[in-house]
Amino acid sequence: MPRIDDLFFIERGSGGYLENLEKGETPIISSTTKNNGVVGFVDLEPIFEAPCITVDRVTGQSFVQVSDFVTVPDDITVLIPKEEHSIERLFYVATCINQQKWRFNFGRKLTPIRLKTIEINYTLIPTYKLNLSDRVPPKVNKKVISHNENYTTFNITEFFNLKQGDFHAIDKLSYGDIPTVSRVTDDNGIIGYYEKPENAKIYPKLSITISTTSGEAFVQLNEFIATDNVVILEPKREFEVTTLFFIQFMINWTKWRYSYGRQCYKTKFAKTNIYLPTDKEGEIDEAYIKEVVKNCYGWGVVDNYISEVRRYNRTENITLRSSP
Repeated sequence: MPRIDDLFFIERGSGGYLENLEKGETPIISSTTKNNGVVGFVDLEPIFEAPCITVDRVTGQSFVQVSDFVTVPDDITVLIPKEEHSIERLFYVATCINQQKWRFNFGRKLTPIRLKTIEINYTLIPTYKLNLSDRVPPKVNKKVISHNENYTTFNITEFFNLKQGDFHAIDKLSYGDIPTVSRVTDDNGIIGYYEKPENAKIYPKLSITISTTSGEAFVQLNEFIATDNVVILEPKREFEVTTLFFIQFMINWTKWRYSYGRQCYKTKFAKTNIYLPTDKEGEIDEAYIKEVVKNCYGWGVVDNYISEVRRYNRTENITLRSSP
C-alpha cells in the first residue's frame, strides 16, 4: 500500500500568528478540531493552494482545504498532492488519517516523520462523486451596516425559561430519528438520533441548548431530546431566527467561565448576562441584528436549511418563523 510520502509533499505550515495579523479574506488554519481547521480570516496573501490536506500535529485531525489559505507557523502540516487527486480521493485520505488520530496527542504529536509512514488502502476508495455545494458556504458580499452603539445588559432569564435535560445514559437508548443533544461541542450539540426514552420530553425547535461542561451554545432548528448535562433555553416570546443566533453568539462569549470542574447547570447559568443592541425604546433591535447576522459567513447554509424545513413543515401544517 502507498504511504503518505508516496502521494504527497509534506510541508510545514506557514503564515503568521493570528494576534499579529489584521482581519481580511484569507482563511488561516490552526490547531483545532472544528470549522475545518479555520480559526479566522486574515489580511495575508494565500501561501497554500487548494485543494490539499492540513493535519493538526497536536490532535492528528485532518481536513481537506477547498480554498487557498495560510496557517499559523506551528502545529500544522500541509499535504500537497504530488499528482492531481480528485476531491473524493483527498477526503478519503483525510478520513484514513482521522481514523488513526487516537494514537496522537500533545505528548505524542503527529509529526511529519510519523505522518509520512501512514499507509493508505486505495482499494477502498468510493466511486461516488461528492457534492460540496451545500457544505462549503459561498463568500458573502459584505454590506456596510450602520453601527448601533446602543447596547443594553439583559439577564438570560428575561427572555428564556431554563430547563435541564431528562436522562443521562446514551448507551441505554434505542436508535431512532429524534435529534439527541448532549454536552458535546460540535455538530450543533447532537450526539446522535435515538428514540425518546420514557418520561423524557421532546423540546421545541428554536430553543437554545447549552453544554454544561463547556458552556457551548447552539440554536436547535428541529425538535429534540436532551441529556441531563444540557441546559435548555425555551424562549418566553417569539424571536426572529437571526436574533436567536445572535444571542447564541453572545452566550458563547461567556463560555470561558465553564469547564468540567465548573459546570454551568441551571442555577449557575441563570446568572448569565448578555449584551444586546437596543432601539430608542430600549427593546431588542431585531432589525439591526438581522442585518448583522445575514451579513455573516455561513448564514446562507443556515438560511437554506431553514427554507427546506419550512417547505417540509408546510405539508404538516407546521410553521417555522424565519427571516424573509
